[in-house]
Amino acid sequence: MPQGWTRDDMERGFLTKGLWAYSRHPNFASEQAVWVTLYQWSCFETRSFANWSFIGTLSYLVLFYSSTIFTESVTNGKYVDYAEYKKRVGKFIPKFGTQTMPPPQSPKKSGPPKEKKTVRIVDDRKKN
Repeated sequence: MPQGWTRDDMERGFLTKGLWAYSRHPNFASEQAVWVTLYQWSCFETRSFANWSFIGTLSYLVLFYSSTIFTESVTNGKYVDYAEYKKRVGKFIPKFGTQTMPPPQSPKKSGPPKEKKTVRIVDDRKKN
């Protein structure tokens, strides 16, 4: 088990401690903040309210937001507790009154057990 993790963390399947206790995607939020800050700085330096670098900043914001939608759809389908986590914790910016997560209900969504398949390799080449 990784250092600092508990059995509950491992059973839940996703991290809910540290920055992830306040934001579901703190890494995306930080990177978006960097790009918005660079855009604001370029506006300040050019003494303009808006400039052409807005295109790049907007592109990154759209990219991160759309990849977050995809990531959350995959995670929501994989882990039972993720729906509760979404209710408690903001996507990028912390929600007012964010609550910590209780221990996990179950590790993953239940479904039929996957059947293991055995592959047999047959050598059909003629031997001399």
